[in-house]
Amino acid sequence: MEVIASRAKLVSFRALSFHGDNKGTANGHDEWSFELAQEISIGLAVPTVEGGVLQGLVRIAFKAKAVNQNTSEASAQFAAEYEAKFDYPKAIAEKDVSLLLEQEPNQYLLVAQAFPLAMTHFKRELQSMGFDARSLPLGL
Repeated sequence: MEVIASRAKLVSFRALSFHGDNKGTANGHDEWSFELAQEISIGLAVPTVEGGVLQGLVRIAFKAKAVNQNTSEASAQFAAEYEAKFDYPKAIAEKDVSLLLEQEPNQYLLVAQAFPLAMTHFKRELQSMGFDARSLPLGL
């Protein structure tokens, strides 16, 4: 069982960017195909100032494209990027955190906290631009 003393704590989550382009006509009857690609990166931030803590970083990028099935000229594109920061306890050493970040279960612990937040925001933005995003997953 994992030692709780080395567990990272989510301290920051933010949307870094969102861009959407949906200039097609909305009539509510057209069928759209929707493709979503995601890229997830995990890293370690080492403090450069006295008293700073080690941080785990998770970046999630989404790119989506929707094409109207009735008229292939109408399409919409979306892109978003999110960042989550996790503080590690001061007592844990950099080499120990590096080893943790190499292990899939520990990577999952970080990503599983950030992904639902990112997807919730992304879905909300898609809905505000006229797409029914209820079928997109909230979890991994």
